[in-house]
Amino acid sequence: MENAYAAMLRTIIQGLDVVGDRWALLILREAFYGCNRFEQFRQNTGISRATLTRRLNDLVDNDVLYKRPLGSSKRVEYNFTARGLGLFGASLLAQDLENQWREEGDPESPVTVHTVCQQPFKPKAVCRHCRMELKPEDIQWQRIESGYSELIELGNSGNSRRTRDSHSGKSSRVASLIGDRWTLLILIACFLGTTRFDDFGQQLNIAPGILTERLKSLMSAGLMSRETYSSNPPRYEYTLTPKGHASYTFVIALRQWILEGCRDELPAANMIHGPCEQPLKQEIVCGHCEQKPWPRDVVIKNN
Repeated sequence: MENAYAAMLRTIIQGLDVVGDRWALLILREAFYGCNRFEQFRQNTGISRATLTRRLNDLVDNDVLYKRPLGSSKRVEYNFTARGLGLFGASLLAQDLENQWREEGDPESPVTVHTVCQQPFKPKAVCRHCRMELKPEDIQWQRIESGYSELIELGNSGNSRRTRDSHSGKSSRVASLIGDRWTLLILIACFLGTTRFDDFGQQLNIAPGILTERLKSLMSAGLMSRETYSSNPPRYEYTLTPKGHASYTFVIALRQWILEGCRDELPAANMIHGPCEQPLKQEIVCGHCEQKPWPRDVVIKNN
């Protein structure tokens, strides 16, 4: 079991290196909008050629996208593999967060319409077993120590092979906030009940300067708030706001996709849905008609 659990952690780490990245999230968003050529990606995202080339190669090497030659030219187009299509639900959740987190002055987000019911698409996360809507308070770890153990191991692997690119690009708010390994881990720690600076540092093995920067960013974006619990010296507790809690299903969607795509036999994910007491399997459906969406059934209409 220990070896299998270690394999699960390595799988999550590798998956986060591929899709838990602001540039990868932007590329996937554009791909689901119908973008499939290099210059289209570059124009729509503003990512530098070198960074875009690396990220597209990563997505191809990890069976998220595949390259199809265009005739006799050297040009190719990038399309989703079967595994890559499994990220559609996460992409819909990210777009919904983008709409929720819009601020005055932000550009209007495209409207997604579910052609099955002809209504604006509003994703709803439900349990695959009992079909109840998933709420953060209903999602539990079979053993809370398992959640913290996973978090600590993921934090210890935080020296990713990937470095931050300086090119700003045409980022989205969601990609900027959540498309970062440390921010994702801080959010997971919050979901597990961590509230204090020193506890974040111990569990994530994160440098104090990086932790301070990420916490300030989350508070500035309204995903987290803090309250003083000691005045001398000043010490604070950090908690998620309702806006921060809204990111929970997206984080779970990424984690679930990573684990489901592994070919090796892995241990149970340790997360359960309290009301039905079944292993957590999240599914995204249309909030109007309750049907699972397929890419062909969701169209983008620019405002």
